[in-house]
Amino acid sequence: MKNVAVIGAGTMGNGIAHTFAQFDYKVQLIDIS
Repeated sequence: MKNVAVIGAGTMGNGIAHTFAQFDYKVQLIDIS
């Protein structure tokens, strides 16, 4: 199982999360606002 959490949902964090998702990772995007 491939899991990754990205902290920060801004421009860079969103791009990183999207890239991992394209390679079949389960992505959790965390942002505090």
